[in-house]
Amino acid sequence: MQQVKGAIMRKIKDDKHFIISIIFVVIFVLFLLSGCSSTGSRNFEKYGTDITTKEVTNIRDILINPKEYLDHTIRLEGKITRQCPSGCWFFLEDNTGTIYVDINPSGLSIPPKVGRNVTVEGIPSNRSGRIVIIGKGVAF
Repeated sequence: MQQVKGAIMRKIKDDKHFIISIIFVVIFVLFLLSGCSSTGSRNFEKYGTDITTKEVTNIRDILINPKEYLDHTIRLEGKITRQCPSGCWFFLEDNTGTIYVDINPSGLSIPPKVGRNVTVEGIPSNRSGRIVIIGKGVAF
């Protein structure tokens, strides 16, 4: 009787160790996977609001037909060619043209990024006959 009781106790003890080991392995794997997001692996930088617009608009399209885009949120992708020393505006160039992006009205400024690729979400605006983008979100 004593041997049966001892065998049962060892089995219960072994099962507890096995379950605890499985729990630790699962937690460890989840911990490892949490550090593997796509944004964390490429030193993602963002300023302002999240960029939620999926479709990329060409600068040429905005400059040719500004009325279609005025006061609508759009997404632009390109390279910063010139920038304000304090980071409150920059010129964005894609393969179709160049446009002025003002992020100061949104209370934003970015560190020096001339030559870097950038994604901008903003609203085209007509300033005295000149089409500019009022940037709400900027991501590198």
